[in-house]
Amino acid sequence: MRTDALRTGESKLPSSRSKSDKEWILRTIELARRGFAGASPNPYVGCVIVKDGKAVGEGAHLYFGGPHAEVHALKEAGHKAKGATVYTNLEPCSHWGKTPPCALALIRAGVKKVVSAMRDPNPLVAGKGFAALKKAGIKVITGVVESEARHLNRSFIKFIRERKPYVFLKSALSLDGKSAAGNGDSKWISSEESRNFARRLRAEVDGILVGGQTVRQDNPSLTAHGFGRNPVRIVLSKSGKLPKKSKVFDGKAQTWVLKGSIKEVMSVLGRQGISRLLVEGGDQTASEFLKAGEVDEVLYFVAPILLGGAQKMNDALRLEGVETWKQGQDIAVWARVKK
Repeated sequence: MRTDALRTGESKLPSSRSKSDKEWILRTIELARRGFAGASPNPYVGCVIVKDGKAVGEGAHLYFGGPHAEVHALKEAGHKAKGATVYTNLEPCSHWGKTPPCALALIRAGVKKVVSAMRDPNPLVAGKGFAALKKAGIKVITGVVESEARHLNRSFIKFIRERKPYVFLKSALSLDGKSAAGNGDSKWISSEESRNFARRLRAEVDGILVGGQTVRQDNPSLTAHGFGRNPVRIVLSKSGKLPKKSKVFDGKAQTWVLKGSIKEVMSVLGRQGISRLLVEGGDQTASEFLKAGEVDEVLYFVAPILLGGAQKMNDALRLEGVETWKQGQDIAVWARVKK
């Protein structure tokens, strides 16, 4: 918050914001996205070092435990970092963790100014990085494109403040709102393109959760299928009994079988460092998360089919010539039944 930032002693950018500052910060956000498949549970951070109006060094935090964005940028900039301006979407860290403090690295490099989008909500930093820079005589400006920076790291902010995961609920439905055929089969409602999109999303989360019935009925692998790292596979099962030959036990990723209320499960996942969770369960699991108020974002794939009372997925009515548009707050769909 702005009042918190003022208490740490750093300056806020005046209302007449420099367009170049905004552009450089937007570039750091673009760079930060390179860490989507590996940085979590750390924040997504990008850094640009600018001298005489030109970028002399860039970097991003790519994976948990690896070098931070500022370190990569300083390495690329070399001696040109002295007297330069540093742009970053998040306050440089000031504590010793898996890597040395970035604020200290910037001070030693002799940078002149640091422009940042937002303060780090982590209590280990929380203004201390800015304070260290100011004490070393480095000018600090914050609040540039702050809303975009906060959106980028919304899962990190929630995890730090609440110690539980940011939850994405993903589901695939037929146009008439069915998630499975009468026999329980849900393969495949969505298209290959939609499934690949979901697989890429799996590579950007720490854990993927389904209910035990989904494992028994569909036997999913719950991996990223080569799109990146595999998340921890989490199965929510009251009995804890699952077929031993289920794909979730194939050794391609960790698998946790949990039972308990949604609140209890969220607490356990938070303690285990799961900061981004993708829920892909069926109707019951989705309903439980929604009822518990634990869903932060939803992603629905709606397939151009009508299941009606079909017992098998192959018996679904197919649609063609599909047109969609927004009608007020509704999404309208117009299609022909394929004969």
